[in-house]
Amino acid sequence: MGHATEVWDKLSGMLSNGDMADIPQLYGADALYLEPYNPPHRGNLLIQAYLKDWIGGKEDIAVESKQVIEAADGNSVAVEWTISYTAAGRRWSDLPRASFFVFDESGRIVYHRDYT
Repeated sequence: MGHATEVWDKLSGMLSNGDMADIPQLYGADALYLEPYNPPHRGNLLIQAYLKDWIGGKEDIAVESKQVIEAADGNSVAVEWTISYTAAGRRWSDLPRASFFVFDESGRIVYHRDYT
């Protein structure tokens, strides 16, 4: 398991426990986060604020990695995953997601794109 996969494991753990405190250490200061239906999020602090807001109100969160494919050079990783959670009195189970990450030379995420 390479660095890119380790970063995904840290990020998925943060999503599972709802604690976004260490997001600025995973993302570069000028990182770009893209996802459907929302404007781009630029910068590790704005990404942190967005993810904290997105995960807020969700309980009993479970993130499961289905497939993790890391590039041979370790500078990118693609992840197929699911998320389950309870929100507003309803259980949402195994919602499919796909994420793509690119890393800078210091090992921080500089590009993150999600698909739902």
